[in-house]
Amino acid sequence: MTERKQYRVTLSIPWLVRGVDSVQDAVNIAVSEVGRRVATAETAPVSTGEITVQTLTCANYGATTEAALVVAETALVGLALECTVAARSPEDAESTVRRELGTEFEDVPLVPIESVVEEA
Repeated sequence: MTERKQYRVTLSIPWLVRGVDSVQDAVNIAVSEVGRRVATAETAPVSTGEITVQTLTCANYGATTEAALVVAETALVGLALECTVAARSPEDAESTVRRELGTEFEDVPLVPIESVVEEA
């Protein structure tokens, strides 16, 4: 039987925001809405942490920008949510986080982008 370790799992969450005029408004609303859903989820085994906007890097120039786009008062914002969970493997950690948060995010993909062992 393998030992359980603390893993930090980062999820990518695409979030749609309607009725906005600016990227900053879209980002503020997206972070607020995702934060509210995370707070109401019953996630006893999962500790949730920071919600940040993902960044995109230009392949040609190396410039970075926030992963947010507003077109016709509708925005798509790419968010990253960090969680901590005790698990036996990175895959087990990802599965546990997705299962625990999934009830609050129906029809929203929760895509793991990183799972690392937390250093003691």
